[in-house]
Amino acid sequence: MESERERIKKALLAEIEGMMEEMLEWEEKHSAPTLVEIEEVVLKIRQRVGQRLAQFLVERQGAARPVPGPVCPHCGKEMRYKGSSPVTVGSRVGPLDIRRGYYYCERCHSGLFPPGPATGIEEFPLE
Repeated sequence: MESERERIKKALLAEIEGMMEEMLEWEEKHSAPTLVEIEEVVLKIRQRVGQRLAQFLVERQGAARPVPGPVCPHCGKEMRYKGSSPVTVGSRVGPLDIRRGYYYCERCHSGLFPPGPATGIEEFPLE
């Protein structure tokens, strides 16, 4: 029986293999590319691989929702888990399309995608 780790590894490798196929198809169509053209293709693939791996890890962390819910930053009341929602977040490897747990404060009528907006990098907010 295949372990969860092996199943995940196969799925991620299949996605990365697809990107490598795209690169090889590009190479077949460009018989004499310049170094700059090669670098552009490699950097695009590197970015996509990095984004996908980061997306995977962020989603795995988000799947383990905190118990109890986070405290509302406005009133201090515990926020209620409302399920996960798709969201695009900024990161150092580029935008990540992920599903994150969403929490809602009944008192303040405000929502939060933990861990919140602070990434420590102003140009890459989590929200």
